[in-house]
Amino acid sequence: MGIFRRKKPKTSGNSYIDPYVDTKGGEGHKHQVEHQALDFCEQLMASSRELDETKKEYRQVMDYLNDIQKLEDLPEEEMNAIKETAGNIVGLNKMREELSHKERRMSDAQFAQLEQLEDEIPDDILRLQANESYQSMVRRDMDNLEGEKSEWNYYRESITREQKILKVVLWVVLAVFLLGFSGLLYVKYGLYRDTTLYLMIFLFGAAVVSGFCILRIQNNQSEFQRAQASINRAITISNQMKAKYVNVTNAVDYACEKFHVRNSMELGYLWDQYLEMVKERETATRANDDLEYFSRKLVRELRNYQFHDASIWVSQAVALVDKKEMVEVKHYLIVRRQKLRSRIEKQVEDIQESRKQLSDLLKEHQEYRQEILDVLRSIDQICGT
Repeated sequence: MGIFRRKKPKTSGNSYIDPYVDTKGGEGHKHQVEHQALDFCEQLMASSRELDETKKEYRQVMDYLNDIQKLEDLPEEEMNAIKETAGNIVGLNKMREELSHKERRMSDAQFAQLEQLEDEIPDDILRLQANESYQSMVRRDMDNLEGEKSEWNYYRESITREQKILKVVLWVVLAVFLLGFSGLLYVKYGLYRDTTLYLMIFLFGAAVVSGFCILRIQNNQSEFQRAQASINRAITISNQMKAKYVNVTNAVDYACEKFHVRNSMELGYLWDQYLEMVKERETATRANDDLEYFSRKLVRELRNYQFHDASIWVSQAVALVDKKEMVEVKHYLIVRRQKLRSRIEKQVEDIQESRKQLSDLLKEHQEYRQEILDVLRSIDQICGT
């Protein structure tokens, strides 16, 4: 009976599929609901904190764009005074670079960006490293899950093939039984020979084969349901993993695009180069009293116009002198503002969707009402809904 042998799928220690899990309620269902409520709350709080950080960054970008607009609206005479001070700073910076005989590690725009985000970059590097690690882990888990799902599909198909064979065997046994039984009856009553023993043996054999086939069919039906349940569970988990993968990939892509790098290693290298340049610039600044003087002067001049951050223009002095540089700075900020705006809209949309799911959960499970309402109120305050 070799046709009835088949290999069952192996289940690894990290398997996401447990075909013996009780899915009909009970204590396991209670814990599942508790974890689901907790996951929703944690996800909403994390998304809200991220939205709040994005809004802060968006407001900061808007402040810098407003400062540029103030510069563009200045009278020519006042702008020329600022350009003169900025030109002195640019010249002194070039002189300092020549004296240092150091190769430039990055552009002024890159340096200005890192300087602007100096306090955030160490955390951004750690966050990007963690997201990349999590992204790789989720990718591996998704691959393992797909492989396991394929095994269950193959197992289900083998059951289907066996069921077809068993049904054919039953029909053949029935046909043989009818023919044999009729023949033995004819011999017994037509030819008057004793065939009682043969009839009993024939009936017993047919009953054994038929019983085996019927039991096997029933067992296969149970196995088919178990395989189908495992496949459905794999699909559900796979969809959840895909959603997590998309979210973490978006976070990684945004961080890389923000700093114009390909990965956390490159960002770390860029950060190290920036720190070296900071040390060099600080050394050159201390050795050049004129540069300090003109820098303070530029800040004082810009503060007269109520700039959000007048000091940042010391490192962006070239943009005050060169219109092309100013255009590039403005373009970068506009692009960055648009990306932040899109990110905010997407985050608000995700929070609203999660909030709806949490509200639905509240309707179904009133025992968590107070905890869930507290989370929803805090989310409403952040989202402004």
